[in-house]
Amino acid sequence: MANGTSLRIGGVILAAGLSSRMGRPKQWLPLGGKPLFRHSVEAATQAGLDPVILVAGGDAEQMARAVADLPVEVIANPDFRLGMSTSLKWGLRTMQGRADACLILLADQPLVSRSLIEALCHAYLARRAHGTKIVRPLFQGVPGHPVLVDASLFPYYEALEGDVGGKAILERFREAMALLPWGDHRAGVDVDTPEDYRTVRRWLASEEGERPDVQKGDQKDREDQKDRE
Repeated sequence: MANGTSLRIGGVILAAGLSSRMGRPKQWLPLGGKPLFRHSVEAATQAGLDPVILVAGGDAEQMARAVADLPVEVIANPDFRLGMSTSLKWGLRTMQGRADACLILLADQPLVSRSLIEALCHAYLARRAHGTKIVRPLFQGVPGHPVLVDASLFPYYEALEGDVGGKAILERFREAMALLPWGDHRAGVDVDTPEDYRTVRRWLASEEGERPDVQKGDQKDREDQKDRE
């Protein structure tokens, strides 16, 4: 991102989950006239993260077509069925040597905003010289995602196995972590269940209104979803 320094901050977006609790591929659920996963991709690119790497599963080609108009790299994780750790490793391997830090985003958090991403990056840049290697948002007193990690920590992710994130690494380097309180707790909500999905749709509808173009976009996405099933 453009930050007035020579430091580069990239983004890895994890979008290869199995959606076991949702019962269908949640990445492709229609939300505001676009697939759910595209919200986090747009926020990352608008915030100026560079590079932005989208880690997909078996639908990598479809995802690449869906974001072809955005400055994002889509990579396929051939091991996605083995859990989240594999996507983290593939994403950070691809990022290695290309950025000084990386923001790890979850594709099922569509309400993460450009302003939150920028705030996390600015907090890292301001505190990096004092030893900060991790920055996390704090939603109503609870640490959440996305998580910004310094490139010096990338190698530690190689030891992860199974369907786990980087919790053990965050715990290990807790003293090098900065927490950034964030007022809008909705940014930290994961869309894991049908109820989560309905809630996020209501929030978006209350903010934007059910405009005709949004309704048409949702209808098109529902038709696309049926074609994939």
